[in-house]
Amino acid sequence: MLLLVQIVKYCNERLNVYAITDAEKAYNGLQFQNSGKISKIAMAVDASLETIEKAAAIGANLLVVHHGLFWGKTVPITENTYKKYKLLIDHDIAVYSCHLPLDAHPEIGNNACLAKLLDLTSWAPAFEYHGEKIGVIGSRSIDRHRLKMFLETNFPHVVSMEFGPKRIEIIGIISGGSGDLIIQAKNYGAGAVIVGECQQYHYNIVRENGINAYVCGHYMTETFGVDALGKEIAQKFSIPFEFIHSNCPL
Repeated sequence: MLLLVQIVKYCNERLNVYAITDAEKAYNGLQFQNSGKISKIAMAVDASLETIEKAAAIGANLLVVHHGLFWGKTVPITENTYKKYKLLIDHDIAVYSCHLPLDAHPEIGNNACLAKLLDLTSWAPAFEYHGEKIGVIGSRSIDRHRLKMFLETNFPHVVSMEFGPKRIEIIGIISGGSGDLIIQAKNYGAGAVIVGECQQYHYNIVRENGINAYVCGHYMTETFGVDALGKEIAQKFSIPFEFIHSNCPL
């Protein structure tokens, strides 16, 4: 168990998992232990049946995810849930999950990684959710057409709602299911906000408040943090790693 315990301790401290208030349904930390042997790390957004099957197929015995096995309510261990647990036990796979702390982390979080990708300067925590700032706000002078083209180059599906200034100086970023936080862009003077997911009514909020909003996918905007964390663990503990991609279009 020693190596697994060391990795979990490192992740908990690196992400400061107990200092951030998460959604009630999320559980951060080690969700499923194995024998303690870690010879390969797999990273993925979701602890889905597909992901666990792929982790088993590549011989991984630690799966690091953003969306874990447990989300609030208790469910019977039957059908697909049973299949997940059986695969984890049969292939000696541990599962470590981190939700909002991995969105908010200032160095390897989803939003910090996106800020680096966009080459933002002077970026800082922003966009409050349950009293925690989980997104970022930063500076970059760019025409909104160029910003849109850049995003379309880096994300497979981008929905653009352009009702703000043509020239953008400040950009906000909020990964995942962040549509309800779009309105906060005005508080930070953002000319554009990049989010993971929106619902229909967010269109009216964007239009009526003169905001440029770019929806780049809940899944895709949350691939960055687990990838960065997994690579960091792999380097620190000299363990091979692999990112498991999903074809999720949302």
